[in-house]
Amino acid sequence: MKNLTTDDIGKIIEIKRKVNNQEITHKGYLVEILNDSLKVKLLDNGYNISIFSKEISSFSLDESKVSLGKVNSKDFKENSSLPNIVYIGTGGTIGTHVDYVTGGVTMSRTPQEIISTTPELENIINIKKIESPFRKASEDIYYKDWLVLSEVVFKYLNDPSIDGIIITHGTDTLSFTGSALSFLIENINKPVLLVGAQRSPDRASFDGSLNLICAARFVKEKIPGVFTVMHGSINDDFCSVIKAVKSRKMHTSRRDAFIPVNDIVYAKVFSDGKIDFLKKEIFSKDKIPLLNKEYEEKVALIKIHPNIDPSIIDWYIEKGYKGIIFEGTGLGHVPTAENNDSILPLKYQFIPYIKKAIESKLIVVMSSQCLFGRVNNKVYSNLRYLSQAGVEYLDSHDILPEVLQIKLSVALKKFKPKEEIIKYLKTNISGEITSKEVPSFYDEVL
Repeated sequence: MKNLTTDDIGKIIEIKRKVNNQEITHKGYLVEILNDSLKVKLLDNGYNISIFSKEISSFSLDESKVSLGKVNSKDFKENSSLPNIVYIGTGGTIGTHVDYVTGGVTMSRTPQEIISTTPELENIINIKKIESPFRKASEDIYYKDWLVLSEVVFKYLNDPSIDGIIITHGTDTLSFTGSALSFLIENINKPVLLVGAQRSPDRASFDGSLNLICAARFVKEKIPGVFTVMHGSINDDFCSVIKAVKSRKMHTSRRDAFIPVNDIVYAKVFSDGKIDFLKKEIFSKDKIPLLNKEYEEKVALIKIHPNIDPSIIDWYIEKGYKGIIFEGTGLGHVPTAENNDSILPLKYQFIPYIKKAIESKLIVVMSSQCLFGRVNNKVYSNLRYLSQAGVEYLDSHDILPEVLQIKLSVALKKFKPKEEIIKYLKTNISGEITSKEVPSFYDEVL
């Protein structure tokens, strides 16, 4: 645009433009100069806006200038009077930064660059060690990453100088990783806190800083276990601490996307440091951690829906799968029709294929896509047929489908006899099974 050059990028620009005979003013950092428009990072909300040159009636520049796209990095000074923690960075939105060329965000931040967004940490915890076993978007994480991460976590659980571990991670599979750690490492004796962000650090609505601060404050409580620590509301007022095996991301973009399922929030950590414990549990801190070093990758999670073709089970048998988790409807149903072809054509009925899977030594376990509540194989006759065919209902459990898949994957490597595997699945290892319904939180969610 006339009178503007690349030397002006990074300066504060105030633009007046006319839209529908109304004059509108925008103020922000000049990001890019194009032939027919300007791109500006607005000061009031941190978002970019493109303004067509033909709409601009006037503009003015402030000569002060910032280096756009530059990411700060920070090495915290050691303070032995504060709790010693290990910070592990794995990527995710909390570790992204905007690329002003493409307009997208990339996994570009190192752990030191992530913690630079939250200088308050220096007065809450002593970051004694920083690790980064991998750095990627959470949708790209797979079981071998979990095995690597669990070894890093296990090492510091056995280090007496460390009080807790904070892991930054992408939100999409944050609870999956938390669940994997909960089963790959037994007898966890320190707080292991997974923290993410729904908004990237270059946005004014960045939520990662408060999540990190809340995790840092909660570490001081020295409560052992694997927890997610994320915004508890859309405001910057408190974070919810939730058991990872009971935590689920329930919204694509809200900052308070994580809620407990069949459980309650363990604690609320407020921005001023206040902590409200909503759940009373006694944990043993004297346990000796044990590491499970193997994970069975061939465990399927099948979501049941009308018109589903049960012959998909044949594919899993042919591919050498060891287990299947059904995400059944309601109390744990799949299309059954009491073996009656007049109700449902035989080609849609699951029992013949389930029997084939059982005969092929696959372990088949039922969960529910309802999420809240628990499975029950004794209410309807169809459920009894499924049990007789060999589907395991694990004494009417309430484990989340994805958590059950991870638990079975660990169990298949940990034990060989089917009886031992089923016994392990029925055992409450990390709080994944609750003994009774928790209706109060369900009512609150609705």
